[in-house]
Amino acid sequence: MSELKRSDVGAAPAQLWQEGGAGAFLRELIDDASLFPPAMLPMADAVTQHLEHRRGQYSWALGRFVCPASRLGELLSAMPRGGPPWRLSVILDLSARGPWTASLAEAMAGILRFRETGRGVIESLEARLPAGVGAGEFARALVESGGEVAPGARPFVEIPFAEGWESNIPRALEEIAGLGGAVAGAKVRCGGSRPQDFPSVEQLARFIACCARLGVPFKATAGLHHPLPHPDPALDIRQHGFLNVIGGGLLAVSGRMDEGELLALLDDDAPDSFHLGRDGFSWRGHRLTPEEIERGRRLVTCFGSCSFLEPMEGLAALLGAS
Repeated sequence: MSELKRSDVGAAPAQLWQEGGAGAFLRELIDDASLFPPAMLPMADAVTQHLEHRRGQYSWALGRFVCPASRLGELLSAMPRGGPPWRLSVILDLSARGPWTASLAEAMAGILRFRETGRGVIESLEARLPAGVGAGEFARALVESGGEVAPGARPFVEIPFAEGWESNIPRALEEIAGLGGAVAGAKVRCGGSRPQDFPSVEQLARFIACCARLGVPFKATAGLHHPLPHPDPALDIRQHGFLNVIGGGLLAVSGRMDEGELLALLDDDAPDSFHLGRDGFSWRGHRLTPEEIERGRRLVTCFGSCSFLEPMEGLAALLGAS
């Protein structure tokens, strides 16, 4: 990061970060998942905090408010009256009891009731792939049912790194891509409350490389609280960095990076390896222009975080502009 000095950024980095390549990289990058672990804010506090973020210096980097379908009624009661509709990503918290199709229908009914109030625009739907269900079958069900109750919302299927992931991840992504037209995307979990929730760099590299090859849009969630890989002594693991995951994804979808190179990038915690500025993004000489970043963000969409300020303030500290 040595190319972007304090004199470049000045006392108010947020203004410069909205320009050029940095702006394209960071714009609407972080979905507000403060309802989820480890933050797990009460709904009223999460709503108040989200409104503060909307008014804050990094508001342009804020994406959607993430809410479970089962809590949309609670959200509706906590939202203040007036103002523009909220932009939402809804988690389809499907029950493990009973058929997933029945649980999906119940979630969609709740989404329809919320949408009819006119107080929110649902831009994406997120759901974990149920055990024993094909990714293509599940994604198609989300597209069809979501198209009826939340037109324009893109579904993201979370694909777990289960046994046999080396072949199962590519197969699942191929099924999603087979729907055509990038109507559905994939979701990758990058962390959580347990060590096993953090995928290896090999798993992340396989996922990102396959999405890039197939043209599948993806979003990440959990664990990306720091710009670069960061030790977590409590869990005795190393958290992934959002510059690594998002930057690696952008380089991969642009055709500048293969899976082997992604392994090295995802593992790199050296600030001098990275550059993010008005002129673009680069890692060890692999460069992207602002225009290439803008195009790449159509597939490398965003990441959800229970903390919005922690990643942004971490980036400010990395750039030497606290």
